[in-house]
Amino acid sequence: MSEPEGAWALLTPEELAWKETCRAFAEEVIRPAAPVCDRENRFPAEVHEAAWARGLMHPCLPRALGGGGRSWRSLAVGGEELAAVCAPTAFTLGFNHGALRPVLHAGDEAQRARFVTDLLARRGYASLCLTEPDASGSNLLAVRALARADGDGWVLSGTKCMVGNGTVAELFLVLADTEERGRRRGPSFFAVPRGPGVRIGPNTDKLGFRCVPTPTVAFEDVRLDAGCLVGAPGQAEQVLLETLDFIRFGGAAVILGIVVGALRDLVPWLEARRVAPDEPLVAKSDVQLTLGGLYAEVQAVRLLMWRAADLLDQGRPCATETAAAKYLASELAVRATNACAQLYGWRGVDGDWPAAKRLRDARATTIYEGTSQVQQLGLARALRRSVRAGGWL
Repeated sequence: MSEPEGAWALLTPEELAWKETCRAFAEEVIRPAAPVCDRENRFPAEVHEAAWARGLMHPCLPRALGGGGRSWRSLAVGGEELAAVCAPTAFTLGFNHGALRPVLHAGDEAQRARFVTDLLARRGYASLCLTEPDASGSNLLAVRALARADGDGWVLSGTKCMVGNGTVAELFLVLADTEERGRRRGPSFFAVPRGPGVRIGPNTDKLGFRCVPTPTVAFEDVRLDAGCLVGAPGQAEQVLLETLDFIRFGGAAVILGIVVGALRDLVPWLEARRVAPDEPLVAKSDVQLTLGGLYAEVQAVRLLMWRAADLLDQGRPCATETAAAKYLASELAVRATNACAQLYGWRGVDGDWPAAKRLRDARATTIYEGTSQVQQLGLARALRRSVRAGGWL
C-alpha cells in the first residue's frame, strides 16, 4: 500500500496497523455475512465469533477491566473501516463501548468489576435502555419507567423500545425515574441483569440497520439490589449527557464508514463504465463535481471526529464536537448514498448491488442516537453560549 495521505497521514504507525487489521477483517469476515444478516434480519453471530477469536472485541475499553486499552481515535479509525463494508455490523461489534458508558463514567470500583470486567470475561453484551414507546424521544429524561425503593434495594417497572443488541444482552443499563418513601427523586441509571421479570421481544423489522437487534424490553417488577443503582438517585442527567456525547462519537465513525465504503465501491465502477467507446463515466464534469464535494466533506468530518476522540482521551468536554460530527456524518451519508444510487442507474436499486443497502442504512442514521434536528438544537444552544462567553465562536 502507498504512503498514507490526507487525514491518514496524521496517524501513528500503531493506529495505521490497527486500521489495516480492521480493514482486512471487514473484507474477509464481514463482507460475506453482511447481505445474509440484512436479508434475514438477524444478529451477525458468526462475525462476532470471529472477532472474539481474533481479539478485536472491546479494543478501547480499559485493560484493567478486560478491554484492549486502545485510544478512542483507534475506535474511530477501526470503526470506520469495519463500517465501510457494513455499518450495522460494525455498530453491533462496538456497542458495548457505549452501552457500558454509565458504569464507566459514574460507577464505583465494585460496579465496574461486576458489570464490566465480569461481563467481558463471559463474552457478554450490554444494552442501553433509554427510549420509551410512549415518551418523547427527544426528551429522554421524561421517562415513565419507575424504580421504587424497597427495603435495601429497588423494584423496577417500565418498557423500553429500540434497545440496541437487546436480544443478545445479558445486562441492561436502564434510565428510570426513582421513588423513595413516596417521593419522586428524578431519573437514575440502573444496571439490570437479564433474569426474572425482564421480558425481551424479537428484533424489529427496520428500514436499515437490520442486523442490529432492537427489541422492546419490558421490566416487570424486577427486583434489584442496592449495587444496581449507578450513581446517586436522581442524578442521571449528567451521566446521560456524557453517555450521549460518547455514543454520538462512536456513531459518527460508523456513519462516516457508510460514505467511505460507498465511494470505494463507486469510483472503480465509474472508471470502468463507458458512456462512449473512449469516454469513462468518471470523465463527466458533473460526476467529478459530485465526487470532489463528497470527498471534501469526508475529510472534514473525519478530522472533526478525531478531534472529539482526542478530547475523550484527555477526559475533556466534547459535546459540541460529537453533536456536530454525528449531525454532519448522518446528513452526508444520506446525500452521498443517494448520489451513488443515482450514478449506478438501475444498479442503485437492485438488491444484488451494495448501493441500495447503504442507502437504507444511511437513512436510519439521521434518526437513531438523536435525530439531526436534536443535534441542531443542541448546537444552536452551544452557539449562543459561545457568543455570550465573550466571542469564542
